[in-house]
Amino acid sequence: MPKDKEEKAKKLMVVEEVASDEETTPVKDENKKEEPETLDVKDKKETDVIEEKKEEVSVKEVQKEKVETEKPNYLWIIIPTALLVGALVGGLITYFSGVSKLNKENSTPTPISSGTSITEPSPTASSAGTLKRDTLKIQVLNGSGVSGAAGKAKTYLEGLGYKNVDTGNASASDFTETEISIKDAKKEFINLLTTDLSKNYQVAKETKTLVVTSSFDVVITLGKK
Repeated sequence: MPKDKEEKAKKLMVVEEVASDEETTPVKDENKKEEPETLDVKDKKETDVIEEKKEEVSVKEVQKEKVETEKPNYLWIIIPTALLVGALVGGLITYFSGVSKLNKENSTPTPISSGTSITEPSPTASSAGTLKRDTLKIQVLNGSGVSGAAGKAKTYLEGLGYKNVDTGNASASDFTETEISIKDAKKEFINLLTTDLSKNYQVAKETKTLVVTSSFDVVITLGKK
C-alpha cells in the first residue's frame, strides 16, 4: 500500500506540472503578441509628430514667401524720384549760376577800356567858351610814383574852374605820359582837357573810353612827364 500511494502522488505531481506548463504558456504568447502593438503605436506617434513639424515648417516657409512677395518694391518709386530731383536741382543750379554771372558782369564793369580810342573832335566841333568845366566829375590818379602829384593836379584843375575833382592812386606807378579816359557822353571835353593839362603835363595822344557805369566822367592818370 505505501508504494501505490507514492505512485499516485507522483502521477498527481506530473499532471499538475503539465497543467501548470499549459496554463503559463498562453500567457507568454499573449505578452509576446502585445509588444509589437506597443512599438507600432510609439512609431506612429513619432511619425505623426515629425509630420506635424514638417507641416509647421512648410507653413512658415509659405507664409515667409508670401510676406516677401507682398512687400512693395520701393526701387521703382525711389529711382525715378531721385532722377527727377537731380534734374530739377541741376536746372536750378544752372539757372542761378547764369543769373549770378550776368549780375556779376553788370555790377563789376571795367573802369577803362584800353582797346578802344576816341577820335578827337576838330576844334570847330566844340568851343571852349560853351563848355562848362564845373559840370565834369573828375578823378585824378597818381601813376607817376611821385608823392603828392595827384593833390597838386587837383589844385591846378580847380584853379581852371573844375569843381568836382577827386584824387587817388593808380594801379601802377610807372606811367610815362598822362592819360585821359572819358565817357562817350562827355567826349566834347577832350580838346579842352587836353589843352588844360598840356600846360603842365605830357598828355598821351590816345584817349581811352571810360565805361558808362563809372562814377566819374573823366579819369586822369598822371605820368612822370
